Amino acid sequence: MSGKYIILILVAIIFVFLLIKKDYIEGFQDINLKHNYLHLVLYSDDKEYNKMKKITEKYYKIYKNVKTIYYKFDNTIKEDYKLDHNLLKIKGNETFIPGILDKTIKAFDYIKGYEYDYLVRSNISTIINFKLLDKNLTIKPVEYSGGKIYNLNWLDEKGGIIDKTYFGLQFASGTAIIFSKKIINELLQNKEKINYKLIDDVSIALFMRDILNKPAKNIKNNNFIYVPNTNGNKTQLRKIISEKPYIFYRNNNIDRTIDVKNMKFIVNYLLNKNK
Repeated sequence: MSGKYIILILVAIIFVFLLIKKDYIEGFQDINLKHNYLHLVLYSDDKEYNKMKKITEKYYKIYKNVKTIYYKFDNTIKEDYKLDHNLLKIKGNETFIPGILDKTIKAFDYIKGYEYDYLVRSNISTIINFKLLDKNLTIKPVEYSGGKIYNLNWLDEKGGIIDKTYFGLQFASGTAIIFSKKIINELLQNKEKINYKLIDDVSIALFMRDILNKPAKNIKNNNFIYVPNTNGNKTQLRKIISEKPYIFYRNNNIDRTIDVKNMKFIVNYLLNKNK
């Protein structure tokens, strides 16, 4: 067989493979939810974060009722905002405090005209099973909640927690914060009262409690997991993540390349689970 025919066969094989892969992803894009979700994903430029974005954006496309927008600061744009496909660029420089909170509130401002029932603010390394989340929110609606609710009882100088002033505050972890549209509107109407000296999730909780009188509440069957490092053992990882019907999969290893591998596996697991 000549080299020409071998090349043609290889091209045909690659083409068929791509079609199968495309159909595999698009075949799940008919998952209908009872609520409409606007999903804002906290993001910044980073080699591993970029990989996480590619992994998750393909997964979130399977939900018809979920609009996912990744957002970050970008000091190269001339305008205040620039939406490039699913990436919202906000003029500014990335910082920890007040940067994360600042760009989050600015992202809320940008989407204030959007239609949705719930806004979910997650981060780039958290994967959400929206099918299960929707089921839980249908049973128990919320106004302000999250994947993980903490009772603040520790100091965190980097996060602005320098004394015991805010101890006892119930706050939704920034890994996944859930808001009703009504609450987002009220927040934006009173945004000048937000404390920008605190880390974003604590500041938002303080605002919700003291300004809107809406303390954080758990959603029904709130199943959250910190995905462990299984040293590449896929059998062990599958066993761990299949123990419960988890809604939130938080990936936060010191070595973020491990998180990328775990996230690929979790996405494939969820795709097969939702067949």
